[in-house]
Amino acid sequence: MSLTGVSKFEAFFRKAGSMDVDKADIERLYDFTNNAIYRLLVLGMKNAKSNGRDVLWYTDMPITEGLSNSIREFEKLNEELDLEGILEHITHLPPLKYEIGEDIEAELPKIAGGIGVALIKSFKIMNPGKRNPQTQDWEKAQRIFETLL
Repeated sequence: MSLTGVSKFEAFFRKAGSMDVDKADIERLYDFTNNAIYRLLVLGMKNAKSNGRDVLWYTDMPITEGLSNSIREFEKLNEELDLEGILEHITHLPPLKYEIGEDIEAELPKIAGGIGVALIKSFKIMNPGKRNPQTQDWEKAQRIFETLL
């Protein structure tokens, strides 16, 4: 990742939650985000199947009210930080059984950003005074998201 990309993610963590991160945290964010998106897509495939389709639409994905709110918060932050372009390039999805609709592809950077906002909020809930997430914080957040998704 370029130095510009790293500085934008550092700004994202500062604006979204007054947190300081380093390059290793940004790599963890990529992994975390891609894992969460994959889980949403797998759940969405079940909805598409029950609707008799083999194409996954955005409305099939189980976007909760909380994640939807985090996506909106990301969109506000993105206006200042222009992270969406970077997120388009880091969202890697493994092959899925179903084709992904264009509506999902268009929204993936925003979903990734919303997951990032939700993650930062989770860090602040787990450790309100902490400014730099540690490995155990990332592991706890991963377990929480896996429990919810």
